[in-house]
Amino acid sequence: MMLTRRLFVSGAAAATASCLCSARIGSAQSIQTDALHICTELILADVNLANRISTEENPNNKPVNSTNKDAEAISLSQKKWHPKRRILSVDFTETVPFEDKIIKFAKEWEQFMGMRLKFGRGDPDILASFSKGGSWSYVGTDSRYFAKKGIPSMNFGWFDRNTQDSEFSRTTLHEFGHALSLVHEQQHPHGEISWKKEKVYAYYKNLGWEKEDVDKNIFAKYDLGQINGGEYDRHSIMHYPIPAELVSESADVVGWNNDLSANDKIVIGALYPDIQTGLPL
Repeated sequence: MMLTRRLFVSGAAAATASCLCSARIGSAQSIQTDALHICTELILADVNLANRISTEENPNNKPVNSTNKDAEAISLSQKKWHPKRRILSVDFTETVPFEDKIIKFAKEWEQFMGMRLKFGRGDPDILASFSKGGSWSYVGTDSRYFAKKGIPSMNFGWFDRNTQDSEFSRTTLHEFGHALSLVHEQQHPHGEISWKKEKVYAYYKNLGWEKEDVDKNIFAKYDLGQINGGEYDRHSIMHYPIPAELVSESADVVGWNNDLSANDKIVIGALYPDIQTGLPL
């Protein structure tokens, strides 16, 4: 089965989704590209299979009408877990010495939603691996398809004993955000970012990206019909950092978002509300 990076379309432009989750050198005012790791957001290439998996999990997973301004969150519209689901089971492909760090930061999502993340060996909905290189996650219900087959649905490619807590926090929260169906904030249709395009092309060329890669990953917007509405949030854990030299307006500079924003907390609570008491711990 062919796998793909997630594709989304705005007008005639298709965009592959990558994200920057990295160790930091300097500040958001001048982020050095040699310090950046690229993590990637994935979906099933077989749309019919993905739709079947998604609707089996949550019959309400239907395409969102692009004129619907009242949808509840910035989430890929067809990949939400069932809102009445109480537990997502998470497993690791191997034992690592920093397992407790990942569990600690992933569980921060629990404070703001009605689901719990249950870590342990068993029958996972999310299966995380630690292959060196990139960090990535499948989005929402696509995760379960791979995890049930014993294939990793998430990867942490640069964690080790020396990783700082801020890096564990940023990357773990971000990747689990994808697994919960959240998508990249900087390409939100309501995010009007004052990009200096030629400087952006030069900046990402240092990462090995071609102009087309930048167009698809940075400048293309989600179509509102593909996501669940919501307002643009520059503080979201799902946002790329944006250094000052890449934008015309200082208000568009985005620093290193290591923690959940206030809106992230609202978003996840709207997607997965706490609709009953006595939730499992």
